[in-house]
Amino acid sequence: MKKRRLLLTCLAVVVAFSAVDGLVSLIGRDVALGQPLDLDTIDHVRIEGGASRLILTTQSGQPYDASLTGHREGWGAMWYSGWYGDDCTGRGRMHREGDTLVVETDPAFASRFFDWSDCTVTLRANLKPETAVTIRQQASKMTLNGDFSAVDVTADAGDFSLRGHADTLDLSGAALRVRAFYESVRQNETLMLTGSMMDIGLHFLTPTPVSVLTEATASYIDNTLGNTAGARPQITIKGQMVRARID
Repeated sequence: MKKRRLLLTCLAVVVAFSAVDGLVSLIGRDVALGQPLDLDTIDHVRIEGGASRLILTTQSGQPYDASLTGHREGWGAMWYSGWYGDDCTGRGRMHREGDTLVVETDPAFASRFFDWSDCTVTLRANLKPETAVTIRQQASKMTLNGDFSAVDVTADAGDFSLRGHADTLDLSGAALRVRAFYESVRQNETLMLTGSMMDIGLHFLTPTPVSVLTEATASYIDNTLGNTAGARPQITIKGQMVRARID
């Protein structure tokens, strides 16, 4: 009985500390990982390393700049907010190399991206239209809005979203979720999607002829646009387990 009462008391104390510290974590804010950078002369973005959340836009009339922040979240984050000083500082960095913005995230920290307490590194960048983007990461959640020249992604685990346009879309990885909404078609588009397991949605807001090549061990392809030889957009899908909708 005494042991049971002691155990319940300890549990109550833990819950109480968690509740109090959880309230502290709710009012936490992003931590800047360096100074914002001006991107007026940038034509290419290269992102590499562990894991991150990427929000890229090409909004004309808005400043072309980039910011990199870290934020600890997840139910275990409450233990870090009050009891530990690790606020994600040092988990990422960025700099300019000529006309290229280089963003690096800590690869040693990637294994904890989906852990009980995540230190999420987020890049927010507004780029010039037709900027090229290269991503080489272990895990990445990517949101692109605007017009890009080429988007080249390799990620072990990736959640990719595009709304706008990309001349070339080359995505590969072990597990990928892809949602692309093409708001315009220029008949010069090439889409190449390669992965072990993929859930794909390709949506052309202006119905257009497309050419589609699929090579998969197991697949379900729902294509409402048909398959026109030689047409562009040219879509190539290669994988083991693939579910795709093209419309």
